[in-house]
Amino acid sequence: MAYGYLKSKSVFVRAYIRLRFGKIEHVCQHWRSAPGQLNLALS
Repeated sequence: MAYGYLKSKSVFVRAYIRLRFGKIEHVCQHWRSAPGQLNLALS
């Protein structure tokens, strides 16, 4: 049995800086799926 997923990358995320695990991270701009759009597909 193979597991896969289908997702729609429809939300643009601008570049930002965050503090994670005590370190500063520079996150680049990217596209991501909107919350709740992840669909599991079992085949």
